[in-house]
Formats: sequence, C-alpha cells, structure tokens
Amino acid sequence: MKKIICRCDAEVEVDAPDLLDLDADPAMLGRLARGDSPSAACPRCGAIVRAELPLKVRSASRGVDIVVLPEIERLATYRGKADPTGSAEILLGYQELFERSRMLSDGLDPSCVEALKYALQGKAEETEPKAEISVFYNGVSGGSLEFHILGLKSGQAGVVRLPRASYDRIAGDLPATISKEPFKGIFAGRYRSIKKLGFLSSANGAD
Repeated sequence: MKKIICRCDAEVEVDAPDLLDLDADPAMLGRLARGDSPSAACPRCGAIVRAELPLKVRSASRGVDIVVLPEIERLATYRGKADPTGSAEILLGYQELFERSRMLSDGLDPSCVEALKYALQGKAEETEPKAEISVFYNGVSGGSLEFHILGLKSGQAGVVRLPRASYDRIAGDLPATISKEPFKGIFAGRYRSIKKLGFLSSANGAD
C-alpha cells in the first residue's frame, strides 16, 4: 500500500504496484487503455484519489520497457535532470500511459502516431494561434484513427478521425521522417513526445 495526499489534505492508502508486467496479466493492457489506474476513496471527503506514482511497465512480447513518472517531473525530465536509472522509455503522467496503451492495443507504432499528432496540432494552432493545444490518440473508430484536440477556445474537445492510409504513409517513410527536424528533437532521448516542442523551441531561442 502507498500513502498519497488527497486535495483535502487527508492521507489515503492506495494499492499501487511498482511494476506492471503486461505479459503476466493479458487483461491489463485493456484496462489501461480504458483509463483504469490504482485509486481509492478518500476517507475524509469521499473523493476518488488516483495514484500518480512512479511505475514501470514491461512486456517482453511487445518490446515494451517504460517508466511512468509523475506529471510534476515534466520540466525536470525535459532538462534531463529527472531521468531514472536504466534505459526505459519515459512517459509523463498516467494520461500518457493510457494513451500509449491504446496505441499498443491497436497495434500502432507510437512514433507514427506522434507524427500524426504533430500535424494535427499544427493545423489547430493555425486556426487558434494563442491556444494551448494538446492532441491525444483516443483509439480506432470505424476503421479510422480518432484523435481528441484539447485547448480550443470553445472549451470543447475537437474530434478528428484520420483514415488508416494516413498512418500507413507515415509508417512507410518513418526512418526518413524521424531523421529530420522537428522529429529528430522530438524523438531524441528517453522521452519522445510532441509535448516537449515548446521546451525545445524556448531552449533553442535562448542559445
């Protein structure tokens, strides 16, 4: 059991593992894809408190070796100061773990999905240049890849569906794509996400 603090400052005990082996529990990937994570009800206010604790996720059969760090470690990770020991890929926050689980469930290459997210984010920012846009992969819908776009001025999530052919085109030319900027920077290191684009841009501007 792990002890975490609720927003009401009460201490909550949550049964949160240090390691998830997807091969040992075949149903685990589906649960993660649906957004299930260790949680418990706060004994004081009754709120559901979800664990945001370091977590290792592995699957030898899928070639998965991931360490999930809490969201509060984001800036430190960008700066290379929060890297845990080992060589596992880093994800930041359970939301990224849920998203990755959906990619794995659907048999998609995360690098190709990030490239599609980059294109969608660019188009959304052209429409709303002052908005803080985030793009998440939500799964396959009717044979298309569904993405949710957050941060729009309307306050509502935009839903975009891309044909599988869009993914296949990226996959067919992936080595050439990731050898060029901005993808070269995005996929450098152990954290490989378009979310660090803002940090990379500010770091380059400071040089």
